[in-house]
Amino acid sequence: MPILKRHKVPVDFFSRLSRASERLLFLDYDGTIAPFHPESARAIAYPQISELLQKLMDATNTRLIFVTGRRARNLGRMISLRPVPEIWGAQGIERLRPDGDYEQMPLRIAQLQRLAHVKARLKTMDIECCLEQKPGSVALHWRGLPSSVASRDAATVLGVFSGEAGRNGLRVVKFDGGFELRVATYTKATAVLRTFEEATPNSVAAYLGDDEPDEEAFKALRAQDLGVLVSPVIRNTAANCWVKPPEGVREFLGAWISSCASDPRTLPLSEPRSEQSDARLQSEPCHTGASWQGQQAGARHD
Repeated sequence: MPILKRHKVPVDFFSRLSRASERLLFLDYDGTIAPFHPESARAIAYPQISELLQKLMDATNTRLIFVTGRRARNLGRMISLRPVPEIWGAQGIERLRPDGDYEQMPLRIAQLQRLAHVKARLKTMDIECCLEQKPGSVALHWRGLPSSVASRDAATVLGVFSGEAGRNGLRVVKFDGGFELRVATYTKATAVLRTFEEATPNSVAAYLGDDEPDEEAFKALRAQDLGVLVSPVIRNTAANCWVKPPEGVREFLGAWISSCASDPRTLPLSEPRSEQSDARLQSEPCHTGASWQGQQAGARHD
């Protein structure tokens, strides 16, 4: 898998974005706009991120969509944005619209029964890591536990999960701080593809994500779109470019707002852009220690 695709240049993306008939911004939550926390309810967005997202929603005619491994309603209660944006939860199995309409993707009874059986089996074992059952999956979380406990429980649970993989349409998916046994039919790409079906043909989208489950979403993006890996270090990815959290995310959102500021369909921004900021956008749309152009032009890493 290539690290970056050289033919995508961010300044071209923002130019397309400014002219787009519809703008779509997909965001993962944990590890992307919020730091990981052993207590998931305390994983609050990085400073200034919520303010930038609210400004983006109010002033840029952008459809904001969260795509998360969390339960959709749980994340909705944590987000301070108003109105609460659309949320795809459980990695593409749940859809919660801004008007409160809730949809769950269809799951087979045999899959649900098998997942319930797996969780019941694990509860009889000496597992200290957190087990969580969500629609279409059973997940193991070890963040915050001693490494010796995490390694022991991970090995035990992975053995059980691996024995189920491939049966009843289930698969094992790793994520930062755990892994889960889940229905293979739905991924984060489900949210992206379903949204594209509803969007105008010349819409422009970006997807910001940090983890392995986000790779499916990166692959679902179209030629006019942009995949952004949010990570302290670069890794193999299907994304087009890489930023470090949280500053790289803040700069990306700022560039998004600035590129749409002159669109007559948007509301005026509270602060006008200066000629200096316009020039910076063209040369360094999101500066994270090196320009995005420099990050994209790097050699391929396999």
